[in-house]
Amino acid sequence: MAPPNEPLHLQHILSFHQLMAKQPKLKPQDPGHFFADGRSTRPFVEGTVARGSLGADPVFLTGKVSQLPPAVPATPVDPKLVLAQYAEEFPVEVNEALLKRGRERYNIYCNVCHGQTGSGDGTIVMRGFLKPPAFWEQSAGDKSHFSRGLRYQGAGQIELEKAPAGYLYHVITNGYGAMASYSAQIPPQDRWAIVAYIRALQKARATTITASAPAAGNDAHPKGAH
Repeated sequence: MAPPNEPLHLQHILSFHQLMAKQPKLKPQDPGHFFADGRSTRPFVEGTVARGSLGADPVFLTGKVSQLPPAVPATPVDPKLVLAQYAEEFPVEVNEALLKRGRERYNIYCNVCHGQTGSGDGTIVMRGFLKPPAFWEQSAGDKSHFSRGLRYQGAGQIELEKAPAGYLYHVITNGYGAMASYSAQIPPQDRWAIVAYIRALQKARATTITASAPAAGNDAHPKGAH
């Protein structure tokens, strides 16, 4: 503080130059002389995909081909409509490259819960966490491979081998039960790759069991026959 009876001196504080904030640049929609057409906003490059426009292909993005009609109180849901809302076919080409990518992504994100072969015996299950459904029938009469989500929606008892591909994609995207959404970690193309790999696991298991099934006429029920 200034000594008594001495005038106070005011100091004029100058701000630093904000060169980064006040840089010369073209702003959207403003006229400019840098380009020959006088526009600052440039035309889109051919093939540009606008942010958020992936919704233009709803099947690829959601796994659904339709939506359920509004629910009517005290009226049961038609199981056929529940299943019909999900895509049966893949919106991408299923080839060797997609399956290899699916196997890689599955082992990163899914193996820890669902197990390497889709038996629902991943590492967290061994440590006492809730066991997820298996992707294929484990033994005759066992129902651990039935979809909990489709049953909750009103589709009844549906084996995951028979669940639409779009439903598996939907669960990866939105999660269900103890499984959280993986939409932030896994892009749409990779989700379809994982679904394709799950289908490969199911078919491989069914083929193995069919090859070792009892001869025709035996009343035993082969585990992989769905």
